[in-house]
Amino acid sequence: MFARRCGPAVAVGTLALLVLCPSPGEGQGYLFESGDAGVEIGRYGSAIVIEAPGPALFGRREFYRPVPPLRLRNRWVVVQDSTFGLVFAEPSGVESDVGSYDGDVYLRSMQNVRAVEVRVLAFNVWGELAEYLGATVLMELKPGDTWEIHPRWTEGLASTHAHRTSIAWIHRVMFDDESILEADMESIGIAWSNVTGADFDGLPEPSLLRAVGSDR
Repeated sequence: MFARRCGPAVAVGTLALLVLCPSPGEGQGYLFESGDAGVEIGRYGSAIVIEAPGPALFGRREFYRPVPPLRLRNRWVVVQDSTFGLVFAEPSGVESDVGSYDGDVYLRSMQNVRAVEVRVLAFNVWGELAEYLGATVLMELKPGDTWEIHPRWTEGLASTHAHRTSIAWIHRVMFDDESILEADMESIGIAWSNVTGADFDGLPEPSLLRAVGSDR
């Protein structure tokens, strides 16, 4: 099952995200609806770029003996924009396994939504782009509904063992009236520059890898 509906829940504020520090600027703290903490690392218009710790990394595997989890953790960066009618209710991103990337994406709907496309940029431990991932899910969401999406990418992958950082964002949304809203790349560029330390030259569209079971 590609996506699982978790059921309705009471929305926490109209932005579905609590700001701990009222003044703008990098480094201010955020709380996701789940209570997990994140840190704002940039913003553009209505979009906020938030970083949160993901699961612990695993060391090099020796035959059948995986090394225990390390203290070094995944960096999960999300671009949060409430104008899409969907927000990340919890820290979300991808982690690597042997020969695959596994996504953990937690969404809350603020409007009636029929489809969503989530995209992810995955980077190795050196901050270099490793994969560009996409997943589309058809859904029937009403305001206050929460969903978990756990896509998996297994074909055409570069080496996954050195993966650490992911940037996730809601790329496109189809609303109840079948109108479509697409992400502004300026906010993705801010996240890219923060992770890589380099200027953003646009998304590598031809290399987009779709999740197993994902629609077009």
